[in-house]
Amino acid sequence: MTGVLAVVGQSLGIALFFLAHGLALVMIPLGLPGTWVQVAAAAVMTIASGGALMGWGWTGLCVALALLGEVVEFLSGQWGTRRFGGSRAAGWGALLGGLVGAFVGGIPVPVVGSVMASFLGTFAGALAGEMWAERALAARLHVGWGAVVGRVVGVATKLSLAFVMLIVSGAVLLAQLVGGS
Repeated sequence: MTGVLAVVGQSLGIALFFLAHGLALVMIPLGLPGTWVQVAAAAVMTIASGGALMGWGWTGLCVALALLGEVVEFLSGQWGTRRFGGSRAAGWGALLGGLVGAFVGGIPVPVVGSVMASFLGTFAGALAGEMWAERALAARLHVGWGAVVGRVVGVATKLSLAFVMLIVSGAVLLAQLVGGS
């Protein structure tokens, strides 16, 4: 009976692990810390299995990938804004506008509203930042567009890294389960 409970517990743990990864993939376009949910899932799996199913090496690699995703997402917004002629203030406005948009957009229409409003907020924030920096009311729309392009690049990169974490985590677990049997 104890063996059956161990198998059921392990199966439930693995199911929750992949559920956390799925949730993380949904969180990323919303501007939420999905890759850090994946890091937490890897750490919990490592601790819960005593390192038998996933080790600290893989958990550390997940941390490195999550950090890389954060850096790329941050820098890509700055890059897009600057590439299209925007100021540093426009870059910060894009970042803040995207966060506010994701939060506000999720109130009336969860998930879809957050994604759409985060991009709209990025655009509006970049324009507001640029207008503030130039002390002019005339908005340069291409700066807002550059911020959106940068956000898309950042989210796509972060999502790609999250998929890498998911696929490699699955391979690590499968290898341990098959090798351990």
